[in-house]
Amino acid sequence: MQLIFGLLIFLSLLHSDSIDNLMEGFNSEPSIKIEKKSQDLEIRGTITQEILESPTSSKPHNGFSSLETSLFLDYEHKFTNGFKFKSNIKGYYNFIYNIRGRDNYSRDEIEQLESELEPFEIYIDGSVSEDLDIKIGRQIVVWGRSDTIRVTDILNPIDNRRPAMVDIDDLRLPITMAKLDYFIGDWRVTPIAILEQRFSKNPPFGAGFNPSPKELPKDKRYGDITPALSIGGEFENWDINFYASQTRSDSGYLQNNKISHNRIDMVGTACNILNGSWLIKSEVAYLNGLKFTSTADKTFKRIDMLAGFEYNGIADSMLSYDIVLRDINNYDDRLSSELIPIKKRLYQHAFRATSEFFNATLTGNYLVSLYGLGLNSGGFQRLWFDYDISDEVKATLGFVDYIGGSKLSDTLKENDILFGTISYSF
Repeated sequence: MQLIFGLLIFLSLLHSDSIDNLMEGFNSEPSIKIEKKSQDLEIRGTITQEILESPTSSKPHNGFSSLETSLFLDYEHKFTNGFKFKSNIKGYYNFIYNIRGRDNYSRDEIEQLESELEPFEIYIDGSVSEDLDIKIGRQIVVWGRSDTIRVTDILNPIDNRRPAMVDIDDLRLPITMAKLDYFIGDWRVTPIAILEQRFSKNPPFGAGFNPSPKELPKDKRYGDITPALSIGGEFENWDINFYASQTRSDSGYLQNNKISHNRIDMVGTACNILNGSWLIKSEVAYLNGLKFTSTADKTFKRIDMLAGFEYNGIADSMLSYDIVLRDINNYDDRLSSELIPIKKRLYQHAFRATSEFFNATLTGNYLVSLYGLGLNSGGFQRLWFDYDISDEVKATLGFVDYIGGSKLSDTLKENDILFGTISYSF
């Protein structure tokens, strides 16, 4: 993996004779373009170095806990007929396991968190006609309106191996889909065929964020195709979307020493209303077919409802607040005996503040997410600053505080993290 990772970094620099020549070629939109009569090629990339400090964690995840170097390479090819092929890969290598001794960590943690190299988005898209677009391949499709809490946004799984470290936009994992966009006036009709059944990445056994006393079974694999549909309209000062989908449940339940994922049906809607400096958001989702380990003999229905707002009336600043209620209609008391107990009603709050300084070169961010109607069932808060050193170089410094108050959050509250990253885009 170290050799492969080094080769990727080396290949990203081959477009220049030397580092100096590469630096001279940068402009305000750093990219490398090769233009020919019949094609337009574009290659971009980002190299990021991350350092984590965990002052209160238990061994072996205490103190200097991560030294991760990551690479993102993006390739785009535009055809003369207007179609576009896009592909990118992501990879990282974490040197901490060699620095602190591999024998101190579980086999699962080393296998899943030491290194990774995988294709990310790979798709082709373009316009078949003036009113019809098509997109086929591994892609991310965002449903809903909230930037913090997922309600109708259920199509793509997420990378949750280090919870609360980054926002949802950086957590979604692409899946293979075929998508059509048909435009009728102010409306867009989007039928989707989900061709790949993929599930979220969770903390491996032995990792600091996995409280399980034993290794959990692997996910069962599926090869079926499931449908989804979005119908949305955009109008002056408001927009609305209607959703319907049949997907495999992301969380799953234990069955025959495998994590099984049954099909669930979802119908929902999401709406934005703009009024001056205020943006009012709402989402509703109805899910049918949920299964849990302790009640694998029956399925459940749940209604998820979100209400929220964004306020942009303060110069160079934004404030937002979302609240979600998830209510299981046909609740069974056996759900309280799950490894992570499931309540009939689950409340989640999220408050976010963002402000820009020094001509938008420095951005301060604060996010707090708490569970429980009285904000007393655990969660986290994150404070971080992004600083644009130059057009190509960006630095981030921040802190994550995990807050106890429930069975799960109490096991995570000692994992507070100080983090710093520096990234270089080319």
